Amino acid sequence: MQQRKKRSLKKHYSKFKMLGLLFVIQAIFLIFNEFGFKKWIKLNQTKNNLQSEIQQLLTQQINLQEEIVKLNVDQDYIEKIAREKFMMVKPGEKVFRVIESKQMK
Repeated sequence: MQQRKKRSLKKHYSKFKMLGLLFVIQAIFLIFNEFGFKKWIKLNQTKNNLQSEIQQLLTQQINLQEEIVKLNVDQDYIEKIAREKFMMVKPGEKVFRVIESKQMK
């Protein structure tokens, strides 16, 4: 009777070892295969990066559209741009250039 129990226990232990080994193999397969958890994490990071880039581009697009509207409508804005970028002045205005001198210590 004792030997039967030992054999029975060995069979159960052997089955548990096999099930454990099978579980480990499946876990490794799920993590490292082409559609596994590792790939899912990488794709999720890529998705988040792309969503962030899309948001930045949408913000940039809104800013550019606002600038287009200003350039078509706002005369003061056009004059400001002309003065800053092209150093233009109105008739009768004088431009004074300030030269910064280096201070000696």
